[in-house]
Amino acid sequence: MKISFDTKLMPFDGCDPQLAVILINAARPGDPTPRLLAERWRGHLSKALFALPQVENHQLSAGAAQTGASYRAAIELGLGATALEDYIAQIRDEYSLDNSQIAVVGYAEGMTLALYYGLKQTQSLCAIIGFSGDMAGFADLRSEISSRPPVLLVHGEKDDVVLPGTFLNNYSRLSEADVPVTACFRPGLDHQVDDLGADSAMFFLQGAHGARGIRPLKKKTINEDVAKSIKLVIWDLDETLWQGTLDDADAITLHESRVEVIRRLNGSGVVSAICSKNDFETARKKLESLGLWDDFVFPRIAFVPKGAAIQALISDMQLKPKNCLFIDDNDINLAEAKAVLPDLHTLDAKDEMCDAFLARLVDAHAGVNKSRVEEYRSLQNRVTESQTFEGSRENFLHTCDIHVAIATSSDLIDFAPRIEELINRTNQLNYLKTRVEPGSMVNYVAEASLREGFALFAWDKFGYHGLVGFISAETETESMQHMAFSCRIMHMGIENVLLERAFQRFRNLQVPDSVPVKPEIPAWITVENFNAPGIRERILAEEKSIAAGNRDIRIRFMANCQSGIFCHYAGLRDVAEIDSMPRVFMMPHVLNKSYLQQHFPPALVYYIGTDFYNIMWPPELLGILDKGLYEVCATEFCEYLKANGNRMLLITSPSGVEPSDFLVIRGVTKERMEAMSAVWRKLAANYDCIDLMDVDSFLSPDLAADSTHFRVEASREIAGRIADWYKALPSTLFEPQLALAG
Repeated sequence: MKISFDTKLMPFDGCDPQLAVILINAARPGDPTPRLLAERWRGHLSKALFALPQVENHQLSAGAAQTGASYRAAIELGLGATALEDYIAQIRDEYSLDNSQIAVVGYAEGMTLALYYGLKQTQSLCAIIGFSGDMAGFADLRSEISSRPPVLLVHGEKDDVVLPGTFLNNYSRLSEADVPVTACFRPGLDHQVDDLGADSAMFFLQGAHGARGIRPLKKKTINEDVAKSIKLVIWDLDETLWQGTLDDADAITLHESRVEVIRRLNGSGVVSAICSKNDFETARKKLESLGLWDDFVFPRIAFVPKGAAIQALISDMQLKPKNCLFIDDNDINLAEAKAVLPDLHTLDAKDEMCDAFLARLVDAHAGVNKSRVEEYRSLQNRVTESQTFEGSRENFLHTCDIHVAIATSSDLIDFAPRIEELINRTNQLNYLKTRVEPGSMVNYVAEASLREGFALFAWDKFGYHGLVGFISAETETESMQHMAFSCRIMHMGIENVLLERAFQRFRNLQVPDSVPVKPEIPAWITVENFNAPGIRERILAEEKSIAAGNRDIRIRFMANCQSGIFCHYAGLRDVAEIDSMPRVFMMPHVLNKSYLQQHFPPALVYYIGTDFYNIMWPPELLGILDKGLYEVCATEFCEYLKANGNRMLLITSPSGVEPSDFLVIRGVTKERMEAMSAVWRKLAANYDCIDLMDVDSFLSPDLAADSTHFRVEASREIAGRIADWYKALPSTLFEPQLALAG
């Protein structure tokens, strides 16, 4: 056998190579596969020299059997290995390389030579990659090999030249000899190399080369910014989640501290997935027996290269690599994943800093009390069904039964922490790239006269997805301030629905040109009323905010868009119901007696500002509203409260603030405010069930956002006085009232 120089492709940057990739295609001089591979890989391995030797073997004719049977004789005599050694020695000498900088790639018969040569080297090669070939020349592989470089075998399921059984035998023999072997088995592929197989080999080669210089995790990488950015942890299993391997399942010992990390992260909004080279059913059964299977989402358990597997996993979860952490005990797997996804955070499971970083990760998310496991499992089910659905994306979405509901105004208080998390943790679908200070969102949504927000909740046949979108804008300028969505709802049209709702409120909403979303409601989405029976209760329960139907409601805040903020700052949300348009009580309800169908708990807080607007009253009665009609309504309601044993705290409006033109044209005049306030002062003097909070007695005019709304500082002060009033109420007020015998 003779091997001579044919072609060398030098590094793109013109510098001396740091890696030499030898592509062997023995007995196939006219096959372009090695050249195509070299050209495909060059752009991703810019420091590599690609050498394509000319193999001349007089024992093999052009029509020799492709099983490698004729070629095995040459290998057994050592002719091929000797010739290849001489060829590679010239490259080593010319470019000052050692074996750790040499990778051998073989296709068909070339794979046989690549494995025989590479495993016989005393100093381990960087890597061996074999496409669609056989392994021969070894009687006892374990005892005859001199080194154990990382090996990748790529093979097609329908290869009728080198049968899949041969591939499996090669893989088993290498594994049993403790050679670190990875498989890329291509469904439906015959005796050739396809794009995915070529790319998997390239990423494997990047990982193997990168692992040469891999360093332990440095302390400087363990910081709050990295820890807080993580949304997903991807775990290897063998020698990472447990000590031992599934090949000897009885010897497995769990890393209990890492299991605790997974469960604590699950409770703090950070989910865990699996990427492991194992048999899927074997791994699943073991995890189920350990009670761990349900702690993971998106398991990727198969004998495939990890770089491509992790890339697909992160894509399916609609996350960004920079928000993900991969933990593995194998340097090559870590380097390969990093080569495929440079922004991915990686952690060596063997490194002494691994568990220290995991502890830091848990601490960074300790303030979040929200599991997203079920939400991602719903996404997993949707992705799985989508991948098998035969039809268009739009037709698939029609089958998903997607529902959304939108909360606004006072109701946003219940979800302020989640809104804040959505804005600060969202990158891909944070269209304005905004961030907010921790703990500030309650105050932000509290001043409804200055800005208005819209929070969207979604669910479909796969499950409940939660609060997945938020938009807000300034009321005066109609300029958008926030627009953020969870990546879990990408490509479903949900962004369009919420933007459509924002345009219903702000006709001239100022949307930046950079926002690629049209306001519309796709035909496959059903928009539910947030206040409809069962909808709000389900959302509150799912979000673990307030389970409205299962509580002892003792007080109701009836202040429309300010109900939530008064209730929140008063610290009474656990025993309170809050009003928010259209779920409100107001004095006009007395006219048609609809108030008699409402539920009024023992204690009530009512803000007079709700009644000032023309839109609240029948147009034909506006002329007599301030001439006795309002007093009639208020008096009837006081009689109702007196008869039913309720107590109500009436909050006045700030009299020292002139109504703006915007409010005046809506009926909020100085005269109306004074007249209605006078009515309540009179009623408070005549009814023991009415207590009056005169805000003029303790608030300066500058603490009012306008004549009907308060600034956050004022709301805090009002809420504190509400809390004092509530605590001073007699306990008998909350005792069940016994019906009198007839």
